[in-house]
Amino acid sequence: MGDTCDLRGWLALLAERGELRTLTREINPDQDVAAVLEHADGRYAVRFNAVRGSRFPLAGNTIVSRPHFALAMGCRPDEIVGRLAAAIAAPRPCAVADAAMALVLAVRDDGNEADDLLGDLPLPVQHEHDGGRYLTSAVVVARDPRTGKTNLSINRLQATGPRELRALMLPGRLRAIFAECEKAGTDLPVALCVGVAPLLLLASQAPASPDLDDLAVASALYPEPLEVTRIPEVDFPVPARAEIVLTGSFKAGKRAEEGPFGEYPRTYGPGGPAPVLELSARYRREDPIAQTILSGGREHFLLGGLPREARMAQALSAAGVEVAALRLTEGGSCRVHAAIAVRSPRPGTAQHAAMAAFTSVTTLKHVVIVDDDVDVFDSEQVEWAIATRTQADRDMLVIPRTLGSSLDPSTDGNTTAKLVIDATVPPGTRDRFARMRSASTVLDTYLAELEDRG
Repeated sequence: MGDTCDLRGWLALLAERGELRTLTREINPDQDVAAVLEHADGRYAVRFNAVRGSRFPLAGNTIVSRPHFALAMGCRPDEIVGRLAAAIAAPRPCAVADAAMALVLAVRDDGNEADDLLGDLPLPVQHEHDGGRYLTSAVVVARDPRTGKTNLSINRLQATGPRELRALMLPGRLRAIFAECEKAGTDLPVALCVGVAPLLLLASQAPASPDLDDLAVASALYPEPLEVTRIPEVDFPVPARAEIVLTGSFKAGKRAEEGPFGEYPRTYGPGGPAPVLELSARYRREDPIAQTILSGGREHFLLGGLPREARMAQALSAAGVEVAALRLTEGGSCRVHAAIAVRSPRPGTAQHAAMAAFTSVTTLKHVVIVDDDVDVFDSEQVEWAIATRTQADRDMLVIPRTLGSSLDPSTDGNTTAKLVIDATVPPGTRDRFARMRSASTVLDTYLAELEDRG
């Protein structure tokens, strides 16, 4: 499966590209790790070789930018959303590896119930008002009892004991699965996969459909089928090349305080009663590399944003909107702000497109619709279109009191106002709005000398 099949292969590829830096001196996991990752966010990945109190190294910022997903998929950046949509539409079965050959099962750490399965892991405190140490990168694997399909998710997990985690479960498939178990009076077995490659992380954010097997979505994203294996504690497969797998169960009817924690809006998500996960075993590679995701960083934004872009693209296509490109912007945490470039817009196209976008992504608050001569991946161009092609009293539409995100601190009881900005050129007036350009046919010859392009 090449260099993108597991975390260590991915890190080796980043190192070859000069996009991984290693800190060898000891670092305090209480906010210092997060501070380093914030500084490097969007620029390079970091490996921490000596995290105080931990037996294992830690990697963070493993996805620096949007093109990294293209690198992992082996495609162009403008093909990422289409590749993800295709994997969701046509999942592919995984390849089952014999347990004796599965790298993640090389070592089993627990011997009895007194063993501490969390204390020697590098679990940072990321922000000054966080409730404690958090595991932010674990892919939670669970089987949907209604369909038998495997669900993947990433939840914020607060470490509260040697074998105990507390999880924020926002409305979604994992919460629905757990509710079904609690209704039947049974615990929910899960596996936490720590230290995985980008495409598996991305597959964990696939739509919350009970008929979708998320491991098969991940398998379809890779050039070859994803290797999975089975372990005694659970009756579903787990990625065979994960660095660490923790098994356990969410306890039916049990809640305890979790949080607060810094979330994607770069503000704190409140604490409250949360489901309790009791761990039973830990498997790992011989020399595992742990992983963290910086909350409020590029990796966090893009992992959640790209699947939402895929949903939005499908909704716009179904609504008959011809889209040239779309983007959930980093300034809006890849959740709240969208820029959509459309071809040959007519009166009403911008509003129609925005309604489709709002319906497909409920966290969305502000949508800018532009013509296809504007690059939506260049925020300056989008702002230029707003500056030169809109009038506030004519081109802005406010939709009051609609469903928003519970993590948005500006919402009122989870309701929010939404804004459409029509920054398209009115039909028949394109000459008036034409952007000035310099039309040199030999520019490259000059730049070859100036910029040493050979």
